[in-house]
Amino acid sequence: MDELGPWKVRDGSKKDLKGILSLREMVFGEVERDKLEERFWRWEFEEGPEGQGFLYIAEDGERIIGHFADLPRRFSVQGKIVLGTLSLDLMVHPDYWRRGIFAAMGKYGAQRVKREQGLFMTAFPIRLETIQGLKKIGWKGVAKLPVLVYPIKFTGIVKRYLRFPPLSFLVGGVARLFYFILFGWRKKGKRNGVEVRKVNELDERFDLLWEKAISLHPIAGVRDRRYLTWRYLQHPTRTYEIYGAFEKEEIKGYIVLRKVDLLNFNSAVIVDLLALDEATLIALFEKGIQYSRQAGADLLGFMVPQNHLYYHIPRRRGFLPSFKTFLFMIYSHSDQEIFLSPEKWYVTWGDTDVI
Repeated sequence: MDELGPWKVRDGSKKDLKGILSLREMVFGEVERDKLEERFWRWEFEEGPEGQGFLYIAEDGERIIGHFADLPRRFSVQGKIVLGTLSLDLMVHPDYWRRGIFAAMGKYGAQRVKREQGLFMTAFPIRLETIQGLKKIGWKGVAKLPVLVYPIKFTGIVKRYLRFPPLSFLVGGVARLFYFILFGWRKKGKRNGVEVRKVNELDERFDLLWEKAISLHPIAGVRDRRYLTWRYLQHPTRTYEIYGAFEKEEIKGYIVLRKVDLLNFNSAVIVDLLALDEATLIALFEKGIQYSRQAGADLLGFMVPQNHLYYHIPRRRGFLPSFKTFLFMIYSHSDQEIFLSPEKWYVTWGDTDVI
């Protein structure tokens, strides 16, 4: 426990749940309301495949005034499995802003992760003040994560900016025409016998898929059956659809999809994606587009590092860069330069707890 003037930072536990959720509601309001449910908290911080999360509480007397947390997760680093974390849910009571609570909790968390033998911490901060605060205590920006979008309904997208229906219909039609001129001639890739179908449970073939895929990504969060089941099939408040790509019953890849508002659009998103070869990857992107159309979405979104293969292939097939870019940051307890190399990392929305 760190004593810092009238307030202190300590390890948290489920006994603090009421105070944590009360603070969340005050700090974040209507954003991600499902995170105010106790079942969400227990799923995230008590039921994860790598054990309970690490909680850091700032309190003034018996009042919780700050919160920060780390979820332990295994990562593959050039084929070696190591422990890392996802840092999240940083919040400080408005009455205590600018008193060093952010920095104190961040430093406290870094030491806790180090004691737990964690090699590094990862984060996907959105707010500028959070990014600046993390940098002040030693975090590094590793990679920009652009959001690619595939337009499904041009008129629906244009309506977001033009409220006059006849004009939005006209502009949407012109946009579709230009898009067809640019991308419509591109033929679908060969599937080489790949069949994409929905799966409702994950069997041992998903473990075999991950073992084969490890070599394709220098650094990536472990995506084995245990993790995927917890992250997508056991989620208490959010619904995901998983499609597997099969060739003679051997799984070659998967895609995880969800219908959700994105960038204030009626959207579908690719939450996670893994493929052993380009033909499978193309087949999975096609499934994502088909899913979006059937769900009535205006666009399909996908977040991935710009220098990754999974960025370049969809760009060639009609995905467009949007104005939205996220930042991937890391706090490393190692002097290995690979952790700060953006081209080594594979991360998607599935590596966050946002979507």
